[in-house]
Amino acid sequence: MSVENIENLVEFPPFVIPAEHYRGSEPRALAILLPAMGTTAGFYGPFAAALADLGFDVLLPELPGTGKSRPRPSWSVDYGYRELAGRYLKDIAARARTLADGKPVMVIGHSLGAHTAALGAAMDAVDIDALVTVAGGNIHYRNWRGMGSIKVYTAAQLFRALTYLFGHLPGQFVGFGGPQARTLLRQWSKIIRSGRFDHIADGLHAPRLPALCIGFPGDEFAPAASVEGLADWLQAETAMLQRDWPGNPHSSWARHPGATVACIDGWFRRQGF
Repeated sequence: MSVENIENLVEFPPFVIPAEHYRGSEPRALAILLPAMGTTAGFYGPFAAALADLGFDVLLPELPGTGKSRPRPSWSVDYGYRELAGRYLKDIAARARTLADGKPVMVIGHSLGAHTAALGAAMDAVDIDALVTVAGGNIHYRNWRGMGSIKVYTAAQLFRALTYLFGHLPGQFVGFGGPQARTLLRQWSKIIRSGRFDHIADGLHAPRLPALCIGFPGDEFAPAASVEGLADWLQAETAMLQRDWPGNPHSSWARHPGATVACIDGWFRRQGF
């Protein structure tokens, strides 16, 4: 396995989009891995390496304005889900087609990355062969129980309000890793309140491609009902994986990737790829 650093994977002005390209020795497909909100691409290194060991090339781009990507979101620098799915991911998928050299292309999205991947497919914006979401779901507050529902709804309202005060979400102060774009957070907040995505783009439909939604028991950021809600919209298979590793299940799977990688590999093979 080798890793190539790409200074700017695609043009997404004003952002520079660095990426890492993990190359397996005998790749049979290429996987695009989309990070969660506020999470650097480098966090997923163990997961990408494990995929490469199983015969996947992996493209691991930074989200705009996160990690090594510049500039940061601000009053003058902004984007939303539509730009993420319809431009950022669309162009990454096109670049992936070239790099894959005729092999299948799959998108794997984590949390926010899951939303981006799902919307890209539902908008017919991306040229891919398969879609996997990990610890991602329909974030409607009713997919949480009891106090969890109240906390999620309250966070949505608070974060939305903060974008009007600062021109972005100061994520470094609320546990989201760094500044987050205001339009993205306002749309994210509306999904929490409504459970719907149709305010982002017209003509959304269930993607016409194989899809898998993976979740983890005990994940307070993507509970089973949330994972199943997204799977219903995508007409996807679901897999709830029992974990035997430490840490918050919403993100620790990326550092302990064995079970998740095995699940994806087995599912991908069953699709005939």
